[in-house]
Amino acid sequence: MAVTNNAVIGVALGYIEANPDEMDLMRSLVVLALHGPAITARSTTPAHVTCRAAIVSPDWHVLEIMDSSTSTWHLPGGHVDAGASSLLGAALGLAARHAGVDTNMVIPDAVIPFDVEASIVEAAPARGEPEHVHYDMTYLFHVEDRSLAVPDSVSTRVRWVEPGKVGGQLAGQLGVKLTEASRHSRLVP
Repeated sequence: MAVTNNAVIGVALGYIEANPDEMDLMRSLVVLALHGPAITARSTTPAHVTCRAAIVSPDWHVLEIMDSSTSTWHLPGGHVDAGASSLLGAALGLAARHAGVDTNMVIPDAVIPFDVEASIVEAAPARGEPEHVHYDMTYLFHVEDRSLAVPDSVSTRVRWVEPGKVGGQLAGQLGVKLTEASRHSRLVP
């Protein structure tokens, strides 16, 4: 069963409740989901939902993978599979497929995204894709042991970085949120 537009709207409303200062970003997504085709389908324009997994270790380092086509580091993620039944499940499935993450070794932080970013994707005429927007839903997952989460046998290049350096960015929105969450978690015994 595919993730429905109503399910995406429910996730968006939960995210707004937890992050009221990001209402403007989410308003556009909700309107598109209310009035458009399947908002999780890759073919849906002018925008669609994608998912990412921010997997953090006990010392608050974040798992990244190397994109071999661009030689850049990023969180595991991508387009939502048609068979995904939830956005959280889609993020976890993408982490398993792209980073070799053992899904039994990660613990979801919440059922709503930790962060949502809207990013413009350039047109790809070879694939017949016009310029469009990705609403990247980033879910936070915890692991107890880096080596158990991503076995050494995985051929994908992975690394663990400090929260403020996710994606090579210094103090990007996601990096700031992860850094703040890491500070709060260290206050709890």
